[in-house]
Amino acid sequence: MPWEQVLAEQSLTARFVHVREVLAASSGLPVDDVDPKVAVSAAQVALASRLWSVTLASAVLHQHVPDVSPANLVASPAHRGPVPLGLSDPQRWYAAGSLDQAVTAIDGLVVRGSLAALNHACGRIGRTPQRVLASNATSSLVGAARVLARLRPDAGPRAWALARALLALDGVAQGGGLRDPGTLPEGVGGATERAGEVFLRSGCCVFYRLPGHGLCPDCVLAQHHAERVTPAH
Repeated sequence: MPWEQVLAEQSLTARFVHVREVLAASSGLPVDDVDPKVAVSAAQVALASRLWSVTLASAVLHQHVPDVSPANLVASPAHRGPVPLGLSDPQRWYAAGSLDQAVTAIDGLVVRGSLAALNHACGRIGRTPQRVLASNATSSLVGAARVLARLRPDAGPRAWALARALLALDGVAQGGGLRDPGTLPEGVGGATERAGEVFLRSGCCVFYRLPGHGLCPDCVLAQHHAERVTPAH
């Protein structure tokens, strides 16, 4: 399904409903007891994470960025579909041999393109604050860099260099940034490749509203409620 249709009101609403049902089943709750905004947040995180993972891995491992613009991006119509993301024309790509090339391409295709469209649609249709969506998206970028560096240690320095450069973009920085862990309570902040810094979001994913879920280590609320943080594994 083309990205524009994925983000259309009927299909996106159906995705939110499905995610809400999945969350209810996994939490042992009636569907009506799951806050709809938690479902919106979870659905958006799933799509944003996949978008960042594909883009970051392509740029770091293959020195090119596939055309993941809204006009070329497709996705399964349902949550957990067999093909989460795809391309109408896989031959369309942009050179990312240098850090500047990668950042420029990703800024246009992802940050100002498909990711911006996703955030706008989830905010409008899911009635969820942009701060939640922006921080979800930026946290997903950091998470993608963390996973790529763990799975491919040889590419770790390049992954983190690109993630760091992307965090400096206005469209990404609004979702959070790097902090000195010495200014935060112990256990607060998402790990990066450097011991002397952590990532902190500007918003909250609201998953804490589900039973058994505390605050994420990188949550903006964690700096004031460290005792509620679920430790990272």
